[in-house]
Amino acid sequence: MDGATIKSSAHIKAEPGWAGAAIAYAALAALAVLLTWPTLPDMARTWFGSSYYHHGIFVAPAALWMILAHARRPEGDAGANAGLLMIVAGAALWLVGRAGGAAIIEQVAFVTILIGGVGALFGERVLRAWAWPLAFLYFMVPAGESLLPALQFATAKLVVGALSLFGFDIVVDGVVIRTRVGAFAIAEACAGLNVLIAAIMVSAVFAYVSFKSLSRRLAFILFAAVFAIVANAIRAFFLILIPVLVGEQADIGPNHYIVGWVLYLFVLIALAMIGRRFADRPVTRDAGAGASRVRAVPMAIAAGYLAVGAAYANMVIDRSVIRAAPATLSLLNAPGWRILPPPQHWRATVPQADRRVGATYDSAGTQVHVSLSYFTHDRRGAEIAGSANAGSQDWDLIGGHDAVVYLFGTSERRRFSRLSGPEGQKYLSLTTYWLAGDVYFSARDLKLAQARLKLRGENPEGGVMTFAAPYAKDPADAARAIGRFTADVEKFSAWRARLARR
Repeated sequence: MDGATIKSSAHIKAEPGWAGAAIAYAALAALAVLLTWPTLPDMARTWFGSSYYHHGIFVAPAALWMILAHARRPEGDAGANAGLLMIVAGAALWLVGRAGGAAIIEQVAFVTILIGGVGALFGERVLRAWAWPLAFLYFMVPAGESLLPALQFATAKLVVGALSLFGFDIVVDGVVIRTRVGAFAIAEACAGLNVLIAAIMVSAVFAYVSFKSLSRRLAFILFAAVFAIVANAIRAFFLILIPVLVGEQADIGPNHYIVGWVLYLFVLIALAMIGRRFADRPVTRDAGAGASRVRAVPMAIAAGYLAVGAAYANMVIDRSVIRAAPATLSLLNAPGWRILPPPQHWRATVPQADRRVGATYDSAGTQVHVSLSYFTHDRRGAEIAGSANAGSQDWDLIGGHDAVVYLFGTSERRRFSRLSGPEGQKYLSLTTYWLAGDVYFSARDLKLAQARLKLRGENPEGGVMTFAAPYAKDPADAARAIGRFTADVEKFSAWRARLARR
């Protein structure tokens, strides 16, 4: 054996190899979990607590299977810059999400840190070779509920189109379909989000192991999404068609869930059969030679970035705020409007507020309901624009309505929500937010403002204001009533001045 061979053998023996790199990565991932706490536990609670996101439990095992069974294992290289850059970007994004109280941003950032760790410890070649399975990890983030209204309306339109083809007389009001035997609402549970997420996730795995080109993979995922939406609409169509044909409403609760599970299986089996028909990639793993080296310096740098981010979050963003809530919350003054007790059947849902008050304002028979909520400061579990603050108890969102209203010094087109009550009542509502001395008309704008302030160590008081009015047929009637009230209401600064005195 010559000298060159002896030198090469010694080099290979000294390599810690893939097992050592995997152990180092597990340590870095555990450190990321601790330093971004409680981001991962929050994700896990959503996986187990929401039927929309049970799939999150299986994402990491599926990604690991794709890597072990189907991904190449290129020889590790010294390039760790791409991975470190992802970790830096993830840590910065996590701080923004933490400051803005946006859990989804925190969770996306956490997954980005996990992916960046692969590049930092295994090298850039491995990061590129495993790009698809690593990107698949973003399915761990419980996202998609914002699609529910769009999915409800899409399902309603497809069902209405199908019923019209059969010649049935129907009347449509947003997501409510009225037939001769009664009204059917395409509720959130009927929107098909579960089926859509499952179809996209399964098709992403199948596309990776079955197709070579990126374009074919993406085309198959798009096809799966459309297929799932149409399949769910067909399910909703039959659940409405059967009572219409029978001539009476029926209790379809048990059938609803049975048909749902049947739809799940049908979609997944159909996608697998279609995918196999057009597959062009061998199912065997294209294994590369070589091993990955454990990089002590990149690991130390990555750990340092995460530690700095966690320290900044604890000392600046999440620092304790001692601020007492007012003893009572002042109502808005509106000259010409009588203040009456709030309605019993409607109230805005803001369960985490420190103070709440509601009232009905009446002017010559026109009534507007107002709900005010106060937060001493925004914090985890009591977010001013948290998801728990959306909507109204026992009321369903059935559509939207745009109208120009004047409120607190600005006159712009606003987006109202059309709500349907448990006894068929219809309301139009407008939700606004405030932080310190500024008013915001969307949760997104409020969270951006919060992020800017919290990153500077500021966490002022804030709250939610909801204006609602009933209507019979035309939501424009309610919009005009709310517009009349908001045009007469006092300046926001005047209300805050009274609030401060309390």
